[in-house]
Amino acid sequence: MHIAMMTAWNTDSGVAVHAEPIGKAWREMGYDVTIFSHVQDDYHGGGFTGKDEDYVIRCLGTQRTNFLDPRAILTADFDVLVIQDLRMLPVENLAKIFPLIRSRARTVHVVHENKLPEEPWFYQFSWDGVVYFDERQDFLKEVYPKAKLIPFPCFPIRRGDQVGARKKLGLPLDKKIIYSFCHRGYEPFLRDLPDGLKGQALLLFVVPPNYQMVERGRIPPWMIIREEKVLSEEKFDHYLYASDVVILHKFQSLYLGVVSSTAFQALGAGCPILVPGLSDYFKPLENEVLHYHDVHDLGEQLADLLLRDGEKRRSVLDLADGFCSVNSPHIIAKRFIDFFIELGRPTGRDQ
Repeated sequence: MHIAMMTAWNTDSGVAVHAEPIGKAWREMGYDVTIFSHVQDDYHGGGFTGKDEDYVIRCLGTQRTNFLDPRAILTADFDVLVIQDLRMLPVENLAKIFPLIRSRARTVHVVHENKLPEEPWFYQFSWDGVVYFDERQDFLKEVYPKAKLIPFPCFPIRRGDQVGARKKLGLPLDKKIIYSFCHRGYEPFLRDLPDGLKGQALLLFVVPPNYQMVERGRIPPWMIIREEKVLSEEKFDHYLYASDVVILHKFQSLYLGVVSSTAFQALGAGCPILVPGLSDYFKPLENEVLHYHDVHDLGEQLADLLLRDGEKRRSVLDLADGFCSVNSPHIIAKRFIDFFIELGRPTGRDQ
């Protein structure tokens, strides 16, 4: 089976975080994979996170330019075309070649919307299959009764050397590090440390260039503000390996997101994750992450994790690894394969 996927790729977008582990798992399972993705000057995301693999073809833009060079797509011999997040693709021009694609291959749309879109253009394509990844997207069944729920994939379970990661990043070796992730629309919620932590821990803010923080005027000795452009996948992991805990604070997606793709990317890296308890953005994660309800509660949980309760840390990491195992790239990729087989072959393939 040859699987093609039209998607963001090697960027920091949530769509890429969904697509990359699945596409790489398909290749590891022995399937032919081709990725059709955005060109360098018109793409989805804040920036690029890695070099392209030899199976990536950049031949399209976003709806902003509606750029699409159809030649690479129409001359490729694939059995299934997976479309990731139609809203971020050149819809107008894709519609022109879609009948020819559908006569030769099965088409599957992975929907990243958090509600039924109001725009008519969204419904112009007759998909062979529709996939969603969260129960809160069940509204899709009102339009696509046979839409399939396949959970969001986690990145693989992995561990890194904390001392080595800190040396590589130029971070202190003798303190606990509380990492506040401030890319992809995440915010620096905790701005002060509990008194009991100030002598033993550092609050590390990793922010985009020119990110406005009032603390820059007088940075306390227990705080580090580090500017980074878009984090590569490698550097994303290095900051997690270097840290004792990470805070992911977000209540609303920059776009129309459903879940925190960043949490699914970070979950298996061996660094406990703290998230706001009232945010729906982190479902379906429950005990695999730690939930805080206000800044005082966050401070108390940090003190427990870093100074007192080693068992709590071990427990949350065990649960996180268990969740990653159940939703591993290979397991989720296999569920897609089963769905493709269920769809059968397009009529044009039998002629």
